[in-house]
Amino acid sequence: MRKKFIVSMLAVAIATSAGCAQMGNINKQQYGTAIGAVAGAVAGSFIGSGNGKIIAVLLTTTIGSLIGNKIGAMLDEQDKQALALRTQQALNQSATTSTQPVKWTSAHSGATAEIVQGKEFTQSKTVEVKRAPKIAAVPSLQLINEPYMTKSSSNVRSAPNKNAGKVGGLKAGTEFTAVGSTGDWILVGRKGVTVGYVHKDLVQPSSVALAKNIKPAVNLDDMNVAADKETKAFDLDAIPSLQTQQVVAETSCRPVTVSLKAANGDNEQENNTFCKQANGTWELI
Repeated sequence: MRKKFIVSMLAVAIATSAGCAQMGNINKQQYGTAIGAVAGAVAGSFIGSGNGKIIAVLLTTTIGSLIGNKIGAMLDEQDKQALALRTQQALNQSATTSTQPVKWTSAHSGATAEIVQGKEFTQSKTVEVKRAPKIAAVPSLQLINEPYMTKSSSNVRSAPNKNAGKVGGLKAGTEFTAVGSTGDWILVGRKGVTVGYVHKDLVQPSSVALAKNIKPAVNLDDMNVAADKETKAFDLDAIPSLQTQQVVAETSCRPVTVSLKAANGDNEQENNTFCKQANGTWELI
């Protein structure tokens, strides 16, 4: 039964491929990657970053939480998904470039939209953070949930303190998901679980590294961590139970104005505020 469910969900994803071809100029290779991420998500594995994560979220949440209800009411299902993805892509731009208007055109109906973002601000919210048992809890953090890369060999510690015990190490060029930050320390995530802390001076956002033509050598989620003494503490399969904590987090929020011209010529404009969620996507508040 579970297998049939997975296949049916994938069929839904594939059925939207015509619309996805116009979602922010996604090419066939990127869409194939996205569908691969959907397959992993439906099967219960960790949802990856980028368009694959967003499409997976489209399949598991209400579209109304990803675009405005008034705008959504004027579109068919395919256009709602396409505009939701385009909005998420716009929000994933850095704060310095996010003020540039983003255009969207339907792949089939002729509807068009312009997405304009306002100045980013922060807001406090409570999020759930999973961590390995030996990793210290923190009372608060700044949500990141983006890929980071080590600049050099880096010690991973049990607490956000240079005197805290070392739980493992990451070689230069290792990419991982930065769950968040607390002070000068970055929470190292593996498959959605915090496995330690690394000092911010030793790492950088992957987007910054790639802009310098520095590519990751390996991704922490994909590594055979049990085979190396420096990474075996990150083997989630060897951990009998994980700790779950409710943490007060500072998250990024942006006001967004979407101006839509529907296929029938009607116009609608909607002003909403989106905040970054613990899974790295943006949702209406």
